[in-house]
Amino acid sequence: MEAALPLILAALAAAGLMAAIWFVSRGARPPALDEPLARRRLTEDWQDFEPAEVWIAADRGAALATDRASSRLGLVFAFGDKLPSRLLGPGDVVSCRLEGGRLLVETKDFGRHHFEMASTGDAATRPWVDRLRGLAHG
Repeated sequence: MEAALPLILAALAAAGLMAAIWFVSRGARPPALDEPLARRRLTEDWQDFEPAEVWIAADRGAALATDRASSRLGLVFAFGDKLPSRLLGPGDVVSCRLEGGRLLVETKDFGRHHFEMASTGDAATRPWVDRLRGLAHG
């Protein structure tokens, strides 16, 4: 029993540490996106991308932007407590549709290929669906 005690204590310590990390991180959220923040994230991540028109999802968890110099779109999205971004060019989009108040986008991105964004209404979101579908055909 004495030989097993250090193993038991180590297992309890590891479980406690994992529980503490989970407890602290579960409240971590990214800042709510607005147009200036979406523009800043895209220009910081992609020096050759100049955001023109910007659309912010209804829940402020994602944003899309057109590029002044090309047909590419910039995408900023909440992931944990971060706001990573992606550039979507011709051939990068697999599918795009509006369904149940959500803009659903499938891409060829290796790290994350499925994106769901809260629609801001059909009239405001439909042009973005059309732009994304245009990228699907390369």
